[in-house]
Amino acid sequence: ILRRVFCLDKNGRLKFVIGQDESLSRPTGLAADGEKLTVVDTGAHRILIFDLEGNFIKAFGQRGNGDGQFNYPTSAALDKEGRIFVVDTLNFRIQVFDKNNQYLDSIGQPGDASGSFSRPKGVAVDSYGHVYSTDGLFDNVQIFSQDHQFLLSLGESGHNSGEFWIVSGIAIDEKNTIYVADSYNQRLQVFRYVGKD
Repeated sequence: ILRRVFCLDKNGRLKFVIGQDESLSRPTGLAADGEKLTVVDTGAHRILIFDLEGNFIKAFGQRGNGDGQFNYPTSAALDKEGRIFVVDTLNFRIQVFDKNNQYLDSIGQPGDASGSFSRPKGVAVDSYGHVYSTDGLFDNVQIFSQDHQFLLSLGESGHNSGEFWIVSGIAIDEKNTIYVADSYNQRLQVFRYVGKD
């Protein structure tokens, strides 16, 4: 295992490498905006922040189940305000931090009801501030409002369009097109948010 993050330019040329100093245990998730790169280190139960040249800025988090602590986090997303949303997988929640990495809130809890998680995997935020999270055991995408209340879920177990089999990653572009990694169906499914905020 290399335990590194590689940054390539738009032509595929290597710009820099993070982790050559063995500072990463098991990097699994990335999120970037115009100012910083957020790296989720699952093995170390923490989040690392770098500038866009690969220079280390800050790290936060440790293993635990309290506010700002993690139990095998897997992915992260940034919203337009710079807030960080971290999938805290084995604490069955998404933790929310402000742009200064201070804890704000948690979304979800363990369980099988709407708004609960069993195996949360990926997270993304659309331009309206809705939070989307994939769950690999429920085979769905759960959508939460700007104030983190459960709105609806998308998908179920299966092989047809709109169905998932061990759903994992999710990304949303600037036009609110939603891309969902449907792992065991070996495909990427694409959706579009057409509602209002």
